[in-house]
Amino acid sequence: MWPKPPIKETIMETSSQCLRSSPTGTCTLLPTLSLPAPLSPLFSSDCTLLTPLFLLGIFLLLISLCASHYLSRSPITELGQLGPRGRRNYSWNESTHGAGGRFVDWWLFGGCVWIRSSLFLWDRMCHFLGLSHGGADEDGEESCGGENLFACFGVVHNHDYKNKDGKAAENADTTRNEQTHQGKHGIGIIGYDSSLGAHGPVVLAPIRASVFILAWCSIGAFFVRAHAELTHFLIHYNAETFNFLPTSLRENLITMAFYVLQGIEYIFGRYPYFLQDEVLPSDSSMIGMITCAIIYATALITTLELALYVVGKLFSMIGIYVPKGVSHPGGPRPHKIVRVPKWTEGKKHFLPEELLMGQNNIKWRCAVAHDAHRDTLAKFNKAAGKVEVSDTTKEILLTGEPFGRQLWTMLEPQPCDQNVESEDDLNMTLRKALIPSKSNSEGTQQQPEAKEDMPNLFKQISDLFNPNVNPQSKSKPSKQSELVQLLASGGRRPWAFDPSKNPNSCDQIFRAQMISSYLEENEGKLPDDIAHIQRDESKKQIPAKTVKEAAKRGVAFYSMLQSPDGHWAGDYGGPHFLMPGLIVAWYVMGRPALMISPPQQALMLHYLKVHQQEDGGWGTHIESPSTMFGTVICYLAVRLLGAKRDEKWVTHARDFILKEGGAVMTSSWAKFWLCLIGCMDWKGHNSVPPEMWLLPNWFPFHPGRLWCHCRMVYLPMGYIYGSRFTYSDAENDPLIKELRQELYAEPYESIDWDRTRHLVAPMDNYSPIPTFMKFAQNCLSFYENYRVFRPFRDAVRGAGLKFCLEYMRAEDLQTNYIDIGPVNKALNMVAAFHAANNDINDPAVQSHMTRVPDYLWLAEDGMKMQGYNGSQCWDTSFAIQAVFECGLLDHFPLLSTKVWAYLERTQILSTETSQSSPAYQYESCDNRDKFYRHVSKGGWPFSTSAHGWPISDCTGEGLKGVLALMNSPVVVEAVKTDVLKSIDANRLYDAVNVILTLQNEDGGWATYENNRGFGWFEELNPSEVFGDIMIDYSYVECSMASLTALAEFHEKFPHHRSKEVAFAIRRGGEFMKSIQREDGSWYGSWACCFTYGCWFGIEGLIKAGEPSSSVPIQKCCRFLLSQQRPNGGWGEDFTSCYDKAYATNGMQSYGNDGSGVVNTAWALMALSAAKCNDVEAIRRGVQYLMSRQLECGDWPQEGISGVFNRACGITYTAYRNVFPVWALGRCAATYGDALDEKK
Repeated sequence: MWPKPPIKETIMETSSQCLRSSPTGTCTLLPTLSLPAPLSPLFSSDCTLLTPLFLLGIFLLLISLCASHYLSRSPITELGQLGPRGRRNYSWNESTHGAGGRFVDWWLFGGCVWIRSSLFLWDRMCHFLGLSHGGADEDGEESCGGENLFACFGVVHNHDYKNKDGKAAENADTTRNEQTHQGKHGIGIIGYDSSLGAHGPVVLAPIRASVFILAWCSIGAFFVRAHAELTHFLIHYNAETFNFLPTSLRENLITMAFYVLQGIEYIFGRYPYFLQDEVLPSDSSMIGMITCAIIYATALITTLELALYVVGKLFSMIGIYVPKGVSHPGGPRPHKIVRVPKWTEGKKHFLPEELLMGQNNIKWRCAVAHDAHRDTLAKFNKAAGKVEVSDTTKEILLTGEPFGRQLWTMLEPQPCDQNVESEDDLNMTLRKALIPSKSNSEGTQQQPEAKEDMPNLFKQISDLFNPNVNPQSKSKPSKQSELVQLLASGGRRPWAFDPSKNPNSCDQIFRAQMISSYLEENEGKLPDDIAHIQRDESKKQIPAKTVKEAAKRGVAFYSMLQSPDGHWAGDYGGPHFLMPGLIVAWYVMGRPALMISPPQQALMLHYLKVHQQEDGGWGTHIESPSTMFGTVICYLAVRLLGAKRDEKWVTHARDFILKEGGAVMTSSWAKFWLCLIGCMDWKGHNSVPPEMWLLPNWFPFHPGRLWCHCRMVYLPMGYIYGSRFTYSDAENDPLIKELRQELYAEPYESIDWDRTRHLVAPMDNYSPIPTFMKFAQNCLSFYENYRVFRPFRDAVRGAGLKFCLEYMRAEDLQTNYIDIGPVNKALNMVAAFHAANNDINDPAVQSHMTRVPDYLWLAEDGMKMQGYNGSQCWDTSFAIQAVFECGLLDHFPLLSTKVWAYLERTQILSTETSQSSPAYQYESCDNRDKFYRHVSKGGWPFSTSAHGWPISDCTGEGLKGVLALMNSPVVVEAVKTDVLKSIDANRLYDAVNVILTLQNEDGGWATYENNRGFGWFEELNPSEVFGDIMIDYSYVECSMASLTALAEFHEKFPHHRSKEVAFAIRRGGEFMKSIQREDGSWYGSWACCFTYGCWFGIEGLIKAGEPSSSVPIQKCCRFLLSQQRPNGGWGEDFTSCYDKAYATNGMQSYGNDGSGVVNTAWALMALSAAKCNDVEAIRRGVQYLMSRQLECGDWPQEGISGVFNRACGITYTAYRNVFPVWALGRCAATYGDALDEKK
């Protein structure tokens, strides 16, 4: 029992004696901390800081940090990997599913690091001694050392994999490049020590022990000191201090204080008594004290670990704290979006004829592949006054694989290089080999003979655009162009852009061009399955009668849109904040016409004007309500493009900005562009120190751990901020002076910029910056602005800027100057311009400018900047899988063979052209480690091979597309006869290697890289407008695409790394179940939203071996069925992602009575994959898709489909064609004729 606390009388009677007897002023007669004699020296010494126990903690910490610094030579590029070898009987129940985890998870559940470190040491000892301690696997083979223990943190060995016959597997001669990413390094304990590689647990365990010991010593010393101080206080001052309290209450407070203090001291002081006599040595020698300290520390740590684990389990059981991995998206958000966008009703916008017509009546056209390359070279050589293009110039300006490239140009097609096999040669070869003379180019049926005037109907391409430009146009549409317009209209009449009805374009201009080209190549004939449109003169609608017929019509229409090189192009715009960044860069660099030509400027201005909302603002994206982020940066772009300040629509936008407090209330990204152009002082932007890149790799918040998109944006930001680069003529430019007065609610000269750094409008503040991050930013502000730090800052900033420049140069070359995305494309270009001393003719700057058109897209709403250089490979991979599931690969032989050719050319660093580019030199291990790049060779991109960034789900879908085409006799025969280039097995093995090495320790897959960071990184998110951007999380979409690709590959190649593949699939399935929401749904992070996530979730689990009757799958089916609308469809919009809650009425504005064809297709694909028993619900959904299909096989363009970073929508015009076809084909194959309309 605790000793009874002294009452007031006892204290007062002994106060004078206490003061005389104690030189320190404490009362020695009162209860004090009492320790066993052998333990007393552990907590006391002549120097209170240098006690043996404290020194032990310091020693462990220093040794661990030194070891971590040494072991951090495991590159950042390999952090977070699951490793290729898998444990089979791992029984430790991890309470945290996500890589990185939370701080609380580390304290409550991190104790399993001791088990893992013990297993690690045991594994290494057995490996060193040549012993085998693994059991037999399911094939009866003996496991390699350690593979059944804890390969989830990288304890792996590079053994040759053998098949059941004992023969070496196909990849026994793995190169060093592949070996590095197949297990040379691993990861850590549930994400907490992922910077330490396979040795992480051994390092983390003593770090954790030292933290416990130091905390114990510090807390113990604090309470002992507090006991003495409180006793002194109560003796001397309680009467005077608490005289306003009643005597009884005062005595009770004193008694309570002593009870609390003595209770805590009992834990620290009396706890060790059980060690006395029996365990602790009696001598006080150095060895004895060290032994004593170690024994005490061991008992202490064991007790604390058990106590923390028990507390954590109790918290989980009663729901106080239920740990979830960082990859669990959470939700719903407590503060949902309530504002809606609004445009002036009935205001139709037409593209002026002069914007679509160039010199000599040449119109805009979309050039692809080699045609696009030739166009770029011709434009730049014309500007340089050259007649011929030298080989050196070609290498400087354009590198990488041309296939997939697409740009809009007003130049006529340039002559082909006879020495280069282009997409035109491919198209001609395939048509000659596959299409019989005088037959239709697609389908197996012969086209009935056309009417006499039909072959000439589509030769007059000059009539194509005029009718849809302006209703008052004098040029009337011909009969020929009317049909093209009908096919390309996407169900919209008349041809005009009305954002109040739908702010999404439906790609009328591009689709009209492709349909016209198709008809020219095929003697004016449509594909067989939609040829009735030409034959029927009554104009009567002829709907599809069966599900299979509807699917055929969909594929037939979409086949006309296929580009000559085999991919499908489309509008990938939507965000409003991308193009203004490019315009600022163009203005800063002197407004070069080669970068943005006058016709492009006019089309950009038109785009910004038509998307302005009724309140005068612009949203962050086309379906977003107006935000300060979107409005400020779009207003800046409008003025830089030449709009006058007194124009009514410009004034209206300025009024919106001033009403919300001026440009100081916009988000940090917009402020950065304002600083760069000279419309804001750099003191108004929070610091982006480039010297962060000089930190050691083991540093917890090293920039190399960030998600690559975030990392590659803040890299050039750091360079530009560190250089304080500003538009050189800002002080003299009249326009900049005007903008300084227009954008702010107070005079520009009077603004205290430092006080504006944290200001942001509530409408922009999706992810409010936490208090700790604001504190850190304030500290950095002191660092940037106070002279006391200048010597150190000057010493390190130069090195930081040098590394940033080197890193940006590497990014430019690895991506052939395309760069990972549009934001860092513009920033890298500005940085290159600055590094070249503002020389616009510098080769690097010129190379950058050649790739600007890759990001621009033209549609009926004007010219915009896309969120990438296109979505070519992503859309094409989905499309060919849809055709495959419809059973139509050989029904459309030209389509299938062209897709094969495109996918073969698009595999990253796998063709002769791509391997001859500078990007291939950066694939070496040293370069990848230096610049934080994951292995790239063998992956497939989102867009083009030249882009150079492989993604897990794009690699998975690309691999599945190739595997699907291997089932086509037409494709197989074309490969055998050398009409098509082959994709040998080694290239498929490279793709599998990319997928396997991208699997995270939580079992899921992220996007471009493994999860390298921690969950608390999000507390340092400085963007305000985006959510969950700091690290690369594991997503249900990436996990399903990767898992299913491995499963389908395993079916065709069962002996290649079979155990690794099987283990990866199992782990992936477990991860997908771990992030399923309570209502049975999955949150879709890259599209709108829950129907999308549910499709990926169900299909992934089915491929992972989960039976369709299992609880997770049935739970998801019930969720989907509960969301079906009365008309049979499903509908969501971007607010599902934004709010993390199902948007029940999401498609009310831009869909059909709350439903949309894309969401309906996703829901049907999920339900049919699960073999849902509610056939009537499936039938109603299928009939809804068929009822929405246009007679030509197209579907109408509805609301925005894509989303990124939780809060921003993005357009995929291809989705309205691909997914309805896919859903129809899958449902028809699963349910047969039961889905056809009841008579």
